[in-house]
Amino acid sequence: MSEVNIKVEIAGSTFPVKVNIVDQANIEEAIDLINTKIAEFEKNYAIKDKKDVLAMVMLQLVAQLYKQATTAETELSNLKQVLEDVKVMLAQHNQDIINITMSKE
Repeated sequence: MSEVNIKVEIAGSTFPVKVNIVDQANIEEAIDLINTKIAEFEKNYAIKDKKDVLAMVMLQLVAQLYKQATTAETELSNLKQVLEDVKVMLAQHNQDIINITMSKE
């Protein structure tokens, strides 16, 4: 995959980053989200220390990510159970068809 060098600005500091070109849009969206959250924390909580602001933003974003991952894991588990139930029902249906066919002979 092709890589591209981009400049990333977070909390007023600029960093050079090498990313896969397919990931560039997602990274830029993440940067926008981080900077938006930083601005919200600075406005709403009057936190001046950038390290404190970054720590709070990280905590909020990781907590959201964790919640989404946990929800997705639960949904996947439920879907696996539904799939197993469908397999059992199909096996029973196939057996019923065999039994009906054999009883007619």
